[in-house]
Amino acid sequence: MPEMRNADLCWGQRYHWLRYQQVPAGARHDAHIVTNYPLPQGLSLAGLRAALGYLVRRHEGLRTVFDAHARPGPRQRVEPPGPMPLLVAGTEQDGTPAPADVIAEMSTTEFDPEREWPIRACVVTTDGAPRSLALALNHTAFDDWSMQLFQQEFEALLEALATGRRAKLAPVAYHPADLAAIEELPTAERTDVLRYWRQMAPTLPADMFVRRRAPAAPAGPAAFGATLTSPTLLSAVREIAARLKVWPSAVHLAAYAVAMAAYTGERLVTHRWLTSHRQDGPRMSVLTCMFSSTLVSVDLGGNPGFAEVTGRVAAALRAAQEHAYAPYDEIVELVARDGFRRGAPIRTSSEVNFLNHGTKSCGTRKERFLRIPEPTAWALSATDTYLRVGEWDDGVTVGLNARADVMDAKGVEEFLRGYGKLLEAHRDAAVDLRLGEAVELFGFDAPAPRRLVRLGPDAVDVDATERVLLAHPAVRSARVAVADGRLVAEVAAEHEVGEGELRLHCLDAGPAVPGTRCPDVFRVTAEGAGGWGAEDSGLSVAGPAAAALAAVVAEVNELSEVDLDASYTVAGGRLLRAPRVLSELRGRGWEGTDLGQLGGTRPLSGLARELVPTRARPATAGAVPG
Repeated sequence: MPEMRNADLCWGQRYHWLRYQQVPAGARHDAHIVTNYPLPQGLSLAGLRAALGYLVRRHEGLRTVFDAHARPGPRQRVEPPGPMPLLVAGTEQDGTPAPADVIAEMSTTEFDPEREWPIRACVVTTDGAPRSLALALNHTAFDDWSMQLFQQEFEALLEALATGRRAKLAPVAYHPADLAAIEELPTAERTDVLRYWRQMAPTLPADMFVRRRAPAAPAGPAAFGATLTSPTLLSAVREIAARLKVWPSAVHLAAYAVAMAAYTGERLVTHRWLTSHRQDGPRMSVLTCMFSSTLVSVDLGGNPGFAEVTGRVAAALRAAQEHAYAPYDEIVELVARDGFRRGAPIRTSSEVNFLNHGTKSCGTRKERFLRIPEPTAWALSATDTYLRVGEWDDGVTVGLNARADVMDAKGVEEFLRGYGKLLEAHRDAAVDLRLGEAVELFGFDAPAPRRLVRLGPDAVDVDATERVLLAHPAVRSARVAVADGRLVAEVAAEHEVGEGELRLHCLDAGPAVPGTRCPDVFRVTAEGAGGWGAEDSGLSVAGPAAAALAAVVAEVNELSEVDLDASYTVAGGRLLRAPRVLSELRGRGWEGTDLGQLGGTRPLSGLARELVPTRARPATAGAVPG
């Protein structure tokens, strides 16, 4: 099929395209948007097809696919207009699949972004007459605004069909390819935004859950989820917001920060805030997804009162949103490079989403706590926690998903109930609980004791770091402590072993052990004679797998050479090109790494040692880089 236009990916497309591929196959449907439209009486199948076909012709975003193999980086490709595929499911019991089954399969089958348009449709008919239209949408093209635009135009076309009058739709001023061209222009604003995130990265804690993160029970749930619905929280939050002169979302984020500080024991709370980038001009009118996640970090040190917490949150949120319109992948690269420098992966994998449901009802007149079925698909996204706040016309719903390795079902319930208690308590203008007092509202179990030392924004688990060192075959004993602001390792080795080798070992093995950090200084005492060679230590990367990885990373990223002892991003690799790296590796017969690892802090030499011939194991997908 000949292409009409092609362009770089828009920044919103980058976020969702990468996220979609980073989730393992079988779980990607969790990101699909599924919606249903009732259809008016008298509409024919031909009329419905005509309306959908017109929208496809009108909006390039509805017929855009993505080429991961384009050079130098992935491109969006606009395909020529054509009829939109339409499934038809009848309500008659005639031996054909029932509508619910057809819609379920359509909704849970993953999209193929390289070949498939980001919209699927199924019409439910009775006696051949259309009754409702179900849509499964890919986030690369749809956010709340573009869904509303699609619905408005679709309804206008249906009304035109019913009345015989011409539909009056405003001209489409910009398409995703136009937006991509604007975003790629060098500007002072973009330089300033990336400078902000470059300065922010070193201040982020490596792991907010360092006291809580522990392996989940192998036979137990992978994640837990629950919701708290309260009619009274709506007015409580609005009263607090009016009194403190902030938006209601800042009040909710303040409650989240207090709850997370109470649970983790940390005073620097970091999360990803899902932010829309709609503005006047080209960003407003284009039919594509214009939201992505932006990092928000709030310092709760000094035992502040809730009013002060809310003020700090509002300031942090303003700063983050002022610098939010930026390429997601480039910010991830900045954070990953700082993690490699620091010697610990920076886990920023808690998300918060604030949703306004307008005039719809929350469906209850009293507070209701509800456990939800295990969010198995969400658990594979490598997100630690996901808080979603929904404002309704008559209440608020607060939902929390948490991976089992950071929070159990009891913790989820206490988090939500304490969250509600905290906000209800501050409806009273005379109440301003300090952080230490607010913690008592939650009743979390104390975390298991750990030997932690403070190093900059990080709490480092000394015992875990020593275990990583002891995993090196030459090391017989290891002691780690902070001295003069640096992490120092006193190591006794069976044979002489170099500092560089120990550093490489910690950088490679450390990310799998929560709370660890590569020491800044190694003081090694050899207990025996002779040397410990790379061949004996298992750190050798010579071989066909290492050669293939180095060659592919260099070729895809247009590098003259690749340092295998550096991480992918430190070596010059671009996250946006990582899917092509994996594809090229498979083409050369190798697999065993994924997008999460390429976007992380492990040295390429460590990833090379895990590569295996493709016939030796099934292909796997990656996890979202934190």
